[in-house]
Amino acid sequence: MLSRPVFTFILLFAVVFLAYLIFRDYPKSREVKNQLGEIESNLENLKKDEEKQKGLAEYLNSESYLEKQARLRLNLKKEGEEVVFIYRKDGAGESPGNEETNENPFLSKLKEWFRMLRIAF
Repeated sequence: MLSRPVFTFILLFAVVFLAYLIFRDYPKSREVKNQLGEIESNLENLKKDEEKQKGLAEYLNSESYLEKQARLRLNLKKEGEEVVFIYRKDGAGESPGNEETNENPFLSKLKEWFRMLRIAF
C-alpha cells in the first residue's frame, strides 16, 4: 500500500500536470475565439451586403427601372403621353456679370467706380 505522502505527491503532480495542459493552450484558445468573433462579424456584414445586392438586383430587373431607363436613354414615351422640351438660350450657362466681357476694361472699371460712388452717397 502507498504511504500517505507518496499518494499526496502523486496527486499533487497529477493536478499540476493537468493544470499545465489546460493553461498551456489557453492563449491559443483565446486567439481562436477572437478570430471566430471577427469571422462571425464579417459573415454578418457579408450577409447584409448580400441582402442589399439582392434588393438592388431586384430593382434593376424591375419594370419601373427598365421603363425609367428607356425614357432617359432611349427617349421613349408611353402612348398618349406628350413630351415637353426645354431649350436654353445660347450663353445661358454664363453668369450675368460676364455680359460686359467684350467691353473696354477701362470703361468697365469706370462704370464700377460710378456704381460704388452711387452706393456710397
